[in-house]
Amino acid sequence: MKIKPPIGYHLKTIDYVSSLNYQTFPQETTKINWRDKGIKGIRWNFYPEPAHPFIARIPFGRVWGTNGSVITPDNKLLWDVSFEYNRLPPTHSIYEHENLPSITYLPERVAVITFQVSFNYFHWMFDVLPRLELLRQGGFLFDRIVINRGKHYRKDYCQFQDESLQLLGISKDQLLEVDAQTHLLAKELIVSSPTSNTAHVSKSVCQFLRREFLKKGSISKGIGYERIFISREDALHRPLLNENEVFNVLEKYGFKKVKLSTLSFIEKLQLFQSAKVIVSPHGAGLTNIVFCTPATKVIELFSPTYLVPCFFIISQHMDLRYYGLVGEAMPIEESRSIHSDPILIDIKKLKRKLSIAGL
Repeated sequence: MKIKPPIGYHLKTIDYVSSLNYQTFPQETTKINWRDKGIKGIRWNFYPEPAHPFIARIPFGRVWGTNGSVITPDNKLLWDVSFEYNRLPPTHSIYEHENLPSITYLPERVAVITFQVSFNYFHWMFDVLPRLELLRQGGFLFDRIVINRGKHYRKDYCQFQDESLQLLGISKDQLLEVDAQTHLLAKELIVSSPTSNTAHVSKSVCQFLRREFLKKGSISKGIGYERIFISREDALHRPLLNENEVFNVLEKYGFKKVKLSTLSFIEKLQLFQSAKVIVSPHGAGLTNIVFCTPATKVIELFSPTYLVPCFFIISQHMDLRYYGLVGEAMPIEESRSIHSDPILIDIKKLKRKLSIAGL
């Protein structure tokens, strides 16, 4: 039997489910000190509206594909828990298929915490894992959890997924991993939304991550890494073009260069717990500042075309001392998104920023 893609979509889960099967959670408004001297002159790309987290029950809902997209019993895509970046609902990837895989029925209550870019460390930590806390807060019971590794999953890079789930007490036999051939029909789906917008990280999520991982991971401070520079030498995009020149300056201030991709999840937490000063290009590695001790200094390096304040906001939540440095303008390439634009830092400006930070 051929199974066609869904016909149409529901923009919001609440448009489909009844209020009896839908629970919302309070979300605090982030108050930001935009006049902070460490960010003077930066024009952020920022959408201040906070997310409104929710969980919904969907009897006989379906989950399809690599991204774990959700289909309702009336055969429509559920957009707000299946959205794809840089696409509109009618252009969702599910509509590119003539037929969907055969359905596998699960006589179980299944929680769905899938996310298109779950392979990314930042999104895994802030858009995936906090939904487990929503399930706990709402008292939702489930038999298993549907996760996705993401289209660009690399086992050598994404070990943090397994390590973090283990620390949260989630065993492998509780997990259902989706892929391109997945098409599940569950007795009941429990779908949850991300708890924050990408650039509007909530303080409660930061507190959840610290509470769960610093305590359960028995994290202690190391010695010798008080000043660290996070390298992007092995990054697939947004390279720091003059990284060697930047580090030559930082090395004179006592900084050590670190490649986070070589560290385990626990080692990353320990490194950032130990740090007193961090210099890093904008990237997922800065997610770990959520584990820093108060008053740690963070200097973030940007491309002028991609100015997202998520790490500045986390710094405010965690009482860190934040300083942003915008790099030089680079030629625009049509084949490259601004998300991938390289970073080029003016060394004189870097030295001034180090001075402003009291180094």
